Amino acid sequence: MNPKEYIEKSSPAKMYKLLSSPYSYFILELLTMLWRPGKFEKSNRSFYHNGLRLLRQAYRATRPVVWTNVYTPSELIWSMGGVPFMPEVAAAVAASLGWGTHFLKAAEGAWYSADLCGFHRCALGMAVNRALPRPDVIIATSHLCDGAVKFLEMSSRMFNCPYFLVHIPYNDDQQSIAWLAGELSSLAKELNYLLPSSPRNISLVAGNVNAAREQMVAVNELRKNNLAPWQGDESLTRIVISFNMLGTPEAVKYYSLLRKDLYERINKRCPAAPVQKNRLLWLHFKPFYPNPLLKKIEQDLGNVIAFEEVSAVTWGKLSPEDWWGSIAAKILANPLWGPGERRVELVLKLAREYDCNGVVHFSHWGCRQSTGMVSILREAMNREGIPFLNLEGDCIDSRNFMEGQSMTRVESFLEMLD
Repeated sequence: MNPKEYIEKSSPAKMYKLLSSPYSYFILELLTMLWRPGKFEKSNRSFYHNGLRLLRQAYRATRPVVWTNVYTPSELIWSMGGVPFMPEVAAAVAASLGWGTHFLKAAEGAWYSADLCGFHRCALGMAVNRALPRPDVIIATSHLCDGAVKFLEMSSRMFNCPYFLVHIPYNDDQQSIAWLAGELSSLAKELNYLLPSSPRNISLVAGNVNAAREQMVAVNELRKNNLAPWQGDESLTRIVISFNMLGTPEAVKYYSLLRKDLYERINKRCPAAPVQKNRLLWLHFKPFYPNPLLKKIEQDLGNVIAFEEVSAVTWGKLSPEDWWGSIAAKILANPLWGPGERRVELVLKLAREYDCNGVVHFSHWGCRQSTGMVSILREAMNREGIPFLNLEGDCIDSRNFMEGQSMTRVESFLEMLD
């Protein structure tokens, strides 16, 4: 039995001790170094190695562990010498191992409402069961969703650690950038006793971010190839690298290897799937628990998810000389924040650039900020003559995913495109 099968078949209670030990991740890291990936898959090893390394650092706790919400730039934490840990990402990993329901029930048993986003409910269940690394400090940003802010605030009381909330301005303009930069600078000064930053460290982290960004942009360009070199299912899994690891040399290496993998696939005419009848643009995240949805779309029915909105690089290079200002500009450049027109413009731009003839929005249960835009997005796509499917489901809680109904709707949508 391989390690993944052993983990999947073991009860979470049995695995708590093993998974909270940094030595477990060290051993798994060594095993990944011995792994010989197949053709065009060198980036796979880097992806798993990076994830295991991050978990080892978080559970080892030799450096301050900083909990944050998704879309809080991880380079902010790396530059201050901390280890960024995003419980929402941990929830996705738990769901992918088939443990999501266990932790969701643990949260519900502690009287957390089932109406909450599955990412936060699952993470709460993991926190209740002490399955997550203990935070030294928690930093939340007020974007993109209110649920993450309240979840992290509750977690700070649960673990009796300092909690800081960074308020993100609504508009993306110079005044907002200056205000947010001042807020980030003040936060760094207040946390200097625990997370000291230095010009040298900021310069190193900024260099790593910019180098990774260059590779990310190149990867996105390669994905415009008329025969897609990468499946959306895989891309949506690996998006976590851009959340947790930007600012590290490991992220630069990963995106460099991914770029080479995709280039070789294109050069040697080995597309992600031999049959690609339709090119789809995917909005929001995917269901992370074991399910046949994306396999059905991309492999069984002969289509490809050419691109995803969460993979778009919408921010510019970071400046070591204006570190807080460039971090602020990156945060405010996120089209999922601010006026809804920005998201509509991004989706239309991506649909054109990636030659997509259909758009699928996965409406995650409990996600107000994403699903609240569905009717506006549908109207915009209709005006441009782009077929649009709103697919309701849940990224984490498999109990909210109606497989039969979802498959029927997907098949009908794809038949319409044909």
